[in-house]
Amino acid sequence: MGSTQADEAVVAPSLRTAADFYAGKVDSLQQRHVELEAALAQVQAELARARSRHHFLSEALEELLAKGDAETGGHDTAPPEGAPGPDEEVPAPKPRVSKPRARKPRPRPGGQLMQSILQVLVTAGRPLRVKDITEALGRPSSGREGRVSLETTRSTCKRLVKNGQATEGPVGVFTIARAEEPPVEGDA
Repeated sequence: MGSTQADEAVVAPSLRTAADFYAGKVDSLQQRHVELEAALAQVQAELARARSRHHFLSEALEELLAKGDAETGGHDTAPPEGAPGPDEEVPAPKPRVSKPRARKPRPRPGGQLMQSILQVLVTAGRPLRVKDITEALGRPSSGREGRVSLETTRSTCKRLVKNGQATEGPVGVFTIARAEEPPVEGDA
């Protein structure tokens, strides 16, 4: 029995050293795990922002292309003034001075989101807040994803107001624009 106690006395410090080593390893791996989760959350937030911006820009591009097709009858015309030819270098952008002009509200083809928002406003029959419109579209309206959805809906509603297809009042509350009645002859 004396040798067993001697063996235990020799092995115990080695086991303690190994246990301490792995305790430190567990602590450092847990810390690394926390850091990686934080980095992942940051990447996921950035990905959500990038997806939202991509979606918004894609819709804006689609709207511009649809407008261009409507104005040219679906046929390409000469490239815009100052646009480089296929073999030319792209010049540095020149500052543009635009003359103010009166715009008439006119219906224009828009992206799928614009059409969906118009449908929600038409069927509601009353002014709606951006959050209500976003929820009616089946998009999230809370949390990180909700902020992105709400901003996309808000900016699209603002474009609808600018196009004369919707009205805003009070701020953040939108309704479908009503066509004005033509003046009756004989009214002064």
